[in-house]
Amino acid sequence: MAVYATDTAVGQREDLADFIVNITPTETPIFSAARKVKASGIYHEWQTDSLSAAAANAQTEGSDASFGTLGVTTRVGAYTQIMAKTFWVSHTLEAVSKAGRDSEYALQSEKAIKMLARDTEYNVITQTSLSGTARQLTGVDSAISTNTSTAASARDLIQDIFESLLLTIYNSGGAPNVGFCAGFQKRQISEGFTGPNNTQRVIALADKTLINAVDYYKSSFGTLSIILNRHVPTDEVYMLEMAMWRIAFLRPTKHYPLPDDGGGPRGKIEHELTLEYGNEASSGKIENLTTS
Repeated sequence: MAVYATDTAVGQREDLADFIVNITPTETPIFSAARKVKASGIYHEWQTDSLSAAAANAQTEGSDASFGTLGVTTRVGAYTQIMAKTFWVSHTLEAVSKAGRDSEYALQSEKAIKMLARDTEYNVITQTSLSGTARQLTGVDSAISTNTSTAASARDLIQDIFESLLLTIYNSGGAPNVGFCAGFQKRQISEGFTGPNNTQRVIALADKTLINAVDYYKSSFGTLSIILNRHVPTDEVYMLEMAMWRIAFLRPTKHYPLPDDGGGPRGKIEHELTLEYGNEASSGKIENLTTS
């Protein structure tokens, strides 16, 4: 007589774990790090100013004062951009027993918030200014125009390129303190840059860990945190003076329950904001780098 086994038995319960695994990255380094301020119109403006170059200044005793203009400010602005994620769940799906969550609507709302944050990070980096009905903000890549290091063809990221741009930014009056780059350029910095005594690799004796990463780069012009960012173009590196970069909210992130026409609950997560970049000459970017 053959054994009665699972391959023929009927009525076995499913073995479905009561959790959901999602490894999609959710970090938003620039959006999270930038200070949050208030916008009051769809075109958000600020002003920049500059001083004349330092010069010899010696006055004759008893001379009459002479007057001239010390310069005027420059008005800069960017449009606010509306970003949203919508979701719709049927009444039946909300009612049935589900694994890993009690409410499908709550799960979709949570996902929408994370997806909106990722979209915002991407747009804050890559977007170009656009007026009209679907306004677009000015992203980091478009905002930086004064201090750029580029080339006619792709080149490897070497320390001299990095240091040369830091010198250019310093001469413009900037003091960048954070570098943002994607994975390949982070490896170039960690593995290709050298110190005064050439490359050194440290093994921590306590746990025998080989340390092969550069998280802080100390140069003649200050120290930069080197931050991984998945949304920075793979052939670029940004050097930002973070105090200059702010997120200006016209409308903060909010959940809007939408009318249910009978099919099930609907919702929208939405905000309206722009990127305020102060004086973009405080920062810089390297372009046209090899990516493999």
